[in-house]
Amino acid sequence: MKRSLALTALALLALPALSGCRKLEARSALKEGNTLYQNEQYSAAVVQYERGLKLDPTATFAWRSVGLAALALYRPGDEGPKNLAYAQTAMKAFESYLADNPDDTKVQDYLLSTYVNAKQYDKALAYIAKLEAEHPEERGSYARRRVNVLVLAGRLDQAFAEAQKLPPGNDQAQALNSIGTALWDKLYHQGPQFDAATRQKMADMALAAMKRAIELKPDFFEAMIYYNLLYREKAKIETDGSLRLQDNAQADFWLKKGLDLRRKANAAAAASAKESK
Repeated sequence: MKRSLALTALALLALPALSGCRKLEARSALKEGNTLYQNEQYSAAVVQYERGLKLDPTATFAWRSVGLAALALYRPGDEGPKNLAYAQTAMKAFESYLADNPDDTKVQDYLLSTYVNAKQYDKALAYIAKLEAEHPEERGSYARRRVNVLVLAGRLDQAFAEAQKLPPGNDQAQALNSIGTALWDKLYHQGPQFDAATRQKMADMALAAMKRAIELKPDFFEAMIYYNLLYREKAKIETDGSLRLQDNAQADFWLKKGLDLRRKANAAAAASAKESK
């Protein structure tokens, strides 16, 4: 009995030493991961970082490194299973890191951009809602991000509704412009796929978005160029010849105005650059 108790006591005494050894081994693995990362050997770096975390799960700071290494391997737009696995690794790593470091805004941005690039739009929107609830004083910033995600997701009706809730100003103008350009892209490249009523609805929404963007920012020549292009798409839908002529006349007007403003802006920029020399 005494021998058994003595062995138990020795085992308990050995636990801190074993724990210390594992931590040292973990630090060595994480250091090796950093070396591999600096040498752009990202795949091997992930292996070492994950090994270090397995040896010492309390080293949660290392999840940031896992995420960055996986993100370096990820190529947006590549739908191959290996590439998607890199995105999943990056998302899981950033989520794990933020669980212990919730106020790291840079990693918040990494996570959000990874959600978006991996087309995990619902996750991106849920994460924006979470951040907005935690930081209500930055509601405007999160509202702009939500509009951008909705545009990328192709949920343009929702994006338009959200954009109209933004405070009037440059941010709202930019959001509305992004909606208008996305709708033009759909009309121009995919128009024949939609019936006439759907195309008309899309054109009307896009024109309303661009009109408001220009009202908010009268020198917004980029929006004027797309306003012109949208009127040309609207003209394609018109069955009334006189209305088609009106649409094309509006297109010509906004094209000229946009180009004139762009020339003036370029001339002003050139003059300013010359003066600064």
